[in-house]
Formats: sequence, C-alpha cells, structure tokens
Amino acid sequence: MADAPTSIPASINYQDVLPVAVPAIARRRRFYPQNGTTFNPLGSQEIRVQIGSTNSLLDPLHSYLEFFLFNEHVGGHSLGLDLGGGHVLFSEIWVEQAGRVLARQDAHNRLHAGILSACQVSENGQLGESVTQGQRGLNNAGGGAVNQLTPVAPGQEGSVYINRQHNDVLEIPNGQGVRMTMSMPTGLFTQNKLLPLPLVSGNEPITLVFRMALPAQVGIWSGVPAQDAIRIDRFNYVAQLIEVGGDVIGQLRQMQGMTGGQLTISSTDIEHSQGVVPANTVGEFPIRVPMRKRSIKSLLFQMNSDDITNGAPGLTIHDIFNLSFGGNCSMANYQLKVGSVVYPPSPVECWGNTVARPRNANRRGECAMELAKAMGTLGYTNPTGRLCGITYGKNNDTVAGVAAGPLADGDNGDGAGATIAPGDLMNNCLCPFGLDLDAWQHTAIEGGVDSETMALETNLIINVDTDAGVTGSGDEIKNVHTYIIYDQHYYFNSDGTITFSN
Repeated sequence: MADAPTSIPASINYQDVLPVAVPAIARRRRFYPQNGTTFNPLGSQEIRVQIGSTNSLLDPLHSYLEFFLFNEHVGGHSLGLDLGGGHVLFSEIWVEQAGRVLARQDAHNRLHAGILSACQVSENGQLGESVTQGQRGLNNAGGGAVNQLTPVAPGQEGSVYINRQHNDVLEIPNGQGVRMTMSMPTGLFTQNKLLPLPLVSGNEPITLVFRMALPAQVGIWSGVPAQDAIRIDRFNYVAQLIEVGGDVIGQLRQMQGMTGGQLTISSTDIEHSQGVVPANTVGEFPIRVPMRKRSIKSLLFQMNSDDITNGAPGLTIHDIFNLSFGGNCSMANYQLKVGSVVYPPSPVECWGNTVARPRNANRRGECAMELAKAMGTLGYTNPTGRLCGITYGKNNDTVAGVAAGPLADGDNGDGAGATIAPGDLMNNCLCPFGLDLDAWQHTAIEGGVDSETMALETNLIINVDTDAGVTGSGDEIKNVHTYIIYDQHYYFNSDGTITFSN
C-alpha cells in the first residue's frame, strides 16, 4: 500500500517555481488633514488626518509622515531641537475610528527624546536623521540651512563625538524652517501586515491624530518663546497603497466571514504613566504603574526633574533639553512588583550615588544590558544604540557637573552656580532604564506578565542609596515616566468597525 502523500518544504519542492501573487498596482497617495492647513500650539494644536480607500490596501511599513516646521517667533529667537527629531513636536499621538481610540501614546515626545532615539538609532541612523529630521550628523548644526550643509571643521571635534552632541540653539533661526519626514509610530502602523482599508467603513475612516507640544518643550531657545513660536504647514501622510481587484476584496470578505466576521492583526503598543519621587527620598520607594494588560512584554522608564529653581540664576526651562535629560535618582537597584510577585526575582543593580562613591561610575553595565533586553536588541553588535560612557546617566562636563557626580541623579541644577542639564552643543545626557518581562508559552499567542486577569496592583520598586554621606534621590522632585510595551490585537469587523483587545 502506497504511503499517503505528504507536503514537503518549499526549499526542495522543485515544482513550486512561481511565487504566489494577486494582480495589484502599487501607488503613492498623500492624505492631508481635514481640520486645517496651518497648526500651532496656541491655536489649532490638534492635527487630524483621515485614511481610507475602497480598493487599496495600505502598506504601513513603506508609508511615512511629512510636514514643514517653521520658527516664527515674533522676538526673533532661534531654536535647537531636542533629540528625537520630528517626534519631539508632539506630546500625544493616537489612532481613532469614529471617536473610538484604538491606540494612544501620551508623552510621546519624551519617549523618543529620552529613550528611543539614543537606544534604537545607530550612528548611521543619526546621519540619516540629519537629512530627514533636523538632527546632528557631522555638520555644524547651527545658523540655518547653510551651516546644516557645512561639515564640522577638521580637528574641532571627533567625527564620532559630534554625533553625541545636541543641536546648536541656532539650528533653526527665526523665519526659517525644516522639512520633516518620519514614520508613523503606533503599533497598527509598525507591523508588517497590509491594512485592509476596503473593510473599514467609508463613513468611519481610520484617523491619525497629533497634538502639538508647547515650544518650550521641543528644545532650547535663545530667548523665552511665545506659545505660538512654532508653526506646522503642509502636514500629510504619504501612503504606499496596493490597489487590488474586486475579486481580492471579495476573498478578504470571505476570509472575514470564515473567521467569525473578523480579520485580526496582532502587534505591540506602548502606554505611558507617570509617578513622582519626592526630593531627598532614601530607601525603598514604590512608584505605582496603573496599567492593566494581559501581556506586558517590557517596561521602559526615565526619571528627571521639571524643577529649575535649584539651578543657576536666571535658568529657565527653555535653556535646557529637558525631554532627553535624566538621571538614576541615586538608585541602588530596581524591580517591578505585580501583585505579590517581583520581576526579576533578584533586583537589577544600579550605580547608586557617585558623589559618595565615584568608582560606581564603572557599574552601569547591568542596567545597560537590561535595557537592551527590554528593547530586544541584546544580541545586536551594538545593543544600546548611541548610549556610551560619555552619555549614559551622565551630567555635563562642566565644573558643576563634575562636582555633582559626575553621573546624574536627574536634578536640573545642583546649586553649584552652573547649569547641569544639557544646553546646546553639550554631549547627550540620557538615562533610560528597562525590564524585559516576556515569557513565551508553548500554547499561547501572547507572552508576558498579566496584570489584568486578577486586577493586580503594579508598582516599580526603586531602592535609593542610603549609605552614610549620601543625600538620597536629590534636591528636586523627580518625575518617573514609565512606558509599558504590550501585545495588542486589532479586529477588522464585518460591519466596518475596528476593535481591539490587549
């Protein structure tokens, strides 16, 4: 009796010579805001872009945002953008349909400036951002378009170090602008499945929403900026559309019916919360993370101060890169507590307070590796992006900066008569932290910590250095910005709506 035929791998199936395909045409289309053409934080600060098509699928990985940023400060002040490029211009970004929010990123500018920009963007990536998002990339970085095209003078600064400095305050002079191009950052637009736009109700299209940040938050200024000092024009979403025939749309609807009236796209999203550590805190301190998700994959967090009264005389928030700058709050270690269980069982060791123990500057490696694990980059040749010994957890190379650490606790000023937080052309001083919480199961499509099913209380537990001679968490109140990365499933329903579960 002959054996039953079995399927064989494609690599040795020599009858399979043609790829599987459907008739399609790739084309590019721009989607513009429905609520205006010019936007600024004082007037129309919310930008809304509707995306829809009756016969095309959207390729989100090959689509991007484009807009023009102008400095139109009445007093003539110039601007230097913080790390993160165009992302620092938006305090919130979300996706909605018919008023239903599908995904939301609060404190979006801080996430990119203080964590993602340095951790995920390589040296070469920053060279690309010097073309697309007004970042430094071996250029003079000041004086407008002309100096953006001028390379750094030989011998002035090393070619590697220049990519670890902030923009000059003269980057965007008054009356000039920058054309920004960047990807759409939320989970539905960062996965590799095509979005079936014909299955979305034409009366309820997918809507991208962007809320502009205040000018003082986007970088440093040569003087106090007015709330309408920046303007965004010609905002659009450049969509890569795959136009297909009616038979393909019919097959999609048939597949939708076979799966209970839904097509599912799985991805990950990010959610923000904020806690506070009081000044001069010592010992163990819990920071509540009020997030209920079935599958939390990673935790990222950053700690810094919004207080400027302890800094140099005359210091204001627009003098410092306050989105990217951060410190370790003099932590000796940290871990996450979900219900009664702590992750990891042994806390992650940090470097504590380096005023009392300067040699602790050599103890940053464990935090860097845990951050790389949380980002999923531990196996990379360069797992921590542009973070290095002169940037990670560090104060500026000023007399006051060295006296205050030189590693940073996150205070904007330590009372030494000079600015600690970075000003223009100083080296990037960032201090992101992370925890990897992923734990795949053999029978599950989700993996990670579940804080929702049992409605578990979740806290980030930090242990502030308490040895003799140590001043605790610092003289200023610290804001702790936490971001969880979690599994999210989007459902394209037969009635044209989109729902989700997480």
